[in-house]
Amino acid sequence: MAMAKAPLLERDQTHETRCECGQLIAKVCGQGLELKCKRCKRIVVIPFSSIEGWGTAST
Repeated sequence: MAMAKAPLLERDQTHETRCECGQLIAKVCGQGLELKCKRCKRIVVIPFSSIEGWGTAST
């Protein structure tokens, strides 16, 4: 059974980043970046405020 891929525009609207193989890498949520541990399946949220350079424009 072939796996259908969502159109690029549709994926951008969900704020998810996926590998070319389709594996979810990260998701942007209201609080920060959401990552899921592949080993224990826990979801970890990294707050935007703790990411250096987040929200700053390069000059």
